[in-house]
Amino acid sequence: MTLLSTVRRLFMLSLGLPVITASLFNADVPGIKPLAVSRGPMPAQLGGGRLLAELSAADGGANITFTLDQATAQHPQFHITPQSGWMNDPNGMFQLGALYHVFFQYNPDAAIWGIPSWGHVVSSDLAHWQRLPSALVPDMTHDNNGVFSGSATVVNGTPILLYTGVTTSPEYGYYYQTQAMATPSPSPPSNPDPLLTHWTKSAQNPIISNTPLGGNHSQFRDPTTTWQQDGSYYTAVGGQLDCSGSAMLYSSSDYTTWEYVGLLASQTGSDPSSECLPADKGDSCDQFGAACRSWECPDFFTVPNLNGGYVLKWSDQVLGRTPYGADWYVLGNSPGSYAVANDSDHADGLFTSTYMEAAYTPRLLDYGSIYASKSFELDDGRQLMMNWVFETSVGCSGQCSAGTAFTNASGWQGVQTIPRVVTYDAELNELVFYPVVEVEQLRRELLYQGSVTLNQTTPMVTAPFSNTSNDGRQLDIILNITLIPSTSASGINSTFEAGLMLTHDSTTSTRVLLNGTMTRANNTTWTVSSLGVFVNRTLSGGATNTTYQGGFEGGAVSVPSGDLALDDLQLRVLVDHSLLEVFANQGRGRIASRVYPVSNDSWTVSMFATMQLAGSGDFSAAIHAMDSCWVDSL
Repeated sequence: MTLLSTVRRLFMLSLGLPVITASLFNADVPGIKPLAVSRGPMPAQLGGGRLLAELSAADGGANITFTLDQATAQHPQFHITPQSGWMNDPNGMFQLGALYHVFFQYNPDAAIWGIPSWGHVVSSDLAHWQRLPSALVPDMTHDNNGVFSGSATVVNGTPILLYTGVTTSPEYGYYYQTQAMATPSPSPPSNPDPLLTHWTKSAQNPIISNTPLGGNHSQFRDPTTTWQQDGSYYTAVGGQLDCSGSAMLYSSSDYTTWEYVGLLASQTGSDPSSECLPADKGDSCDQFGAACRSWECPDFFTVPNLNGGYVLKWSDQVLGRTPYGADWYVLGNSPGSYAVANDSDHADGLFTSTYMEAAYTPRLLDYGSIYASKSFELDDGRQLMMNWVFETSVGCSGQCSAGTAFTNASGWQGVQTIPRVVTYDAELNELVFYPVVEVEQLRRELLYQGSVTLNQTTPMVTAPFSNTSNDGRQLDIILNITLIPSTSASGINSTFEAGLMLTHDSTTSTRVLLNGTMTRANNTTWTVSSLGVFVNRTLSGGATNTTYQGGFEGGAVSVPSGDLALDDLQLRVLVDHSLLEVFANQGRGRIASRVYPVSNDSWTVSMFATMQLAGSGDFSAAIHAMDSCWVDSL
């Protein structure tokens, strides 16, 4: 076995670690526990056509067979995905003039993780996208085993890509990482190609090769978008320093010569609950450790009305946690001068998670299957974030880097979320993420708009589509819900569950729901005192891994201190074949979930409600069919 194949195999094995049953997201929350649904029969043969493959019981597939058409029908159409091959982290997004560029980790050769290039797509409206040739490929000594993740910054009208180059040359050792730079060729504004399809790597690469004391070149990657202060540029590189997850800060006056200036942030300084203690640190650092672990894909930015505060985001992977990879953020006060980052007073990082004079506990970006999120700022001031959604079909381990019979048959892996606008909710003291309004340009036709009242007599109603030929697999669903208690008694509580069900065929379905507790204190009005959002995949069938996260993805949605009004509940669900993007209450709860029903039937949408005490729910729904996002030219 060659050195290259050995390295690739070891890395893929590290990403394909077994997933144990302990769940990170489904901790008990009072009044927010999804109702169990009994499991229906799993069809042994679904649909006609040429039999393509079988998922054996050993793969967790209960001997499910499927055809080529059924496998390819899982491919999202209005989200960024590869036509074929493997996609993971979003990279280097930026706006230049009237065009938006998105790059991503890409293996064009197979639907498994491999030596990555930077794939490239471009848009004029953040809704329609054109595929372009790969922008960066592993063709230099410093990156011959991978052009890993990074960022983009527009400097004096020229976009500059910072990325991690990986090599395993014998003289450098295993998995050796440095930071490098590339620019369009020729540079704007003299470049006649607005799509920027040609990029040139700097002759000075690698431009950052020195790790600080306590760091190492196998955990040293994913430079952030740069920012300026006091005449210098700054970027942070993810990794481990003294075994603790870290964002290492570098500065430059000319974008070519960079020096380490100290820690921007670390696991011990940004996570008040961190169990990474000095006793856990040693000569051998564990990238996937339960206590000390590496940070990947750091991000550092601010948004309007944070009042000088900043957002620090990181990604980490932990053995024995479900999901294996997760994305986190904290808020903190302005770091002030970056020049003092190496001061002894900032041993745990210049930036710490203290905001509004209180420690800020890390929060998840999304309850679903996302990783390696990345943000960028538009000319209009909006901060957008995109997230890689990985596959979770039967047979997948970790983030499915080694593939399965099902993903191999499908011929592709990976999808990016719709760009999400990042805002700050001052009342809840947390970030809100919601799809850009531009995605509404993909709405093709209004399939249903109407209102219905559900109660014990009529607990579920199917929305009649105006176009009965629509297959229901590309939808934008907005559901507004008003709860109506049946009693005026005070001093009582009532649990509820309300949402929508996607029916895939006669035996399989997926539920997206809000649940929680209604409360009426003495002589007050009814309010929603606790709220959760969940995707119930236990009956989704086909190649869906119904045991992943126990069949449910989701968690608590924050409510104001004065509770929510009974008419202040909303669900938005973007249905795109195997991907569901779920947003509760305008983005205060988020789930990017994967379902793989192997069915030839059209999907239908029903609304449902149940309450502990007899009552009803008024539902107002609008359901649009969605077009493909792909165009041949802008």
